[in-house]
Amino acid sequence: MGAYKQRVLELFDLIDTSRSGFVDPGDLAPRSEGQSAEQVQRGEAVGRIVTEIIRSSDSNKDGKLSKDEMLHWVERTMVGKTPETLPDPVKNLARAVFAFMDADGSGKVGKAEFEKYLKARNSSSAGAVEEFAKLDGDGDGTLVRSDIDKAIFRFFTAPESDCPQQWLRAFFKA
Repeated sequence: MGAYKQRVLELFDLIDTSRSGFVDPGDLAPRSEGQSAEQVQRGEAVGRIVTEIIRSSDSNKDGKLSKDEMLHWVERTMVGKTPETLPDPVKNLARAVFAFMDADGSGKVGKAEFEKYLKARNSSSAGAVEEFAKLDGDGDGTLVRSDIDKAIFRFFTAPESDCPQQWLRAFFKA
């Protein structure tokens, strides 16, 4: 199995909170009890984006998404394309992830902000510096939206296994 397919399947498993083998509205139920306002906001963003992905990729129109449907959608809409042609749900995912990373709203994410983003989502900061360096396309020490667009494209299409992925998985955690 190709590296991008493995990443997509692992992401699917993160989203499939019910462990049913399908992503459906039950996996997107709001969990506001005991959560911070930021966690609730992130949960709402995840719900909107995953709902968009289900609508876009549910080929048999049963209201839920199987692993095969998700893989087929990725291959049909992203593989062999460019970051500029990402499907709208994936563009919206990139925007949402960047917005949560960019806590100060400056339009740029520095290393400290990136590490804070990971830590706030119960993701390990181990390897954060290396991952940040891989995401920072021009090496200027900051991430901008275009860096995230390129990174999300790589996540869904790159054949190499060392593609940065912790940043995206963190969005779907906690």
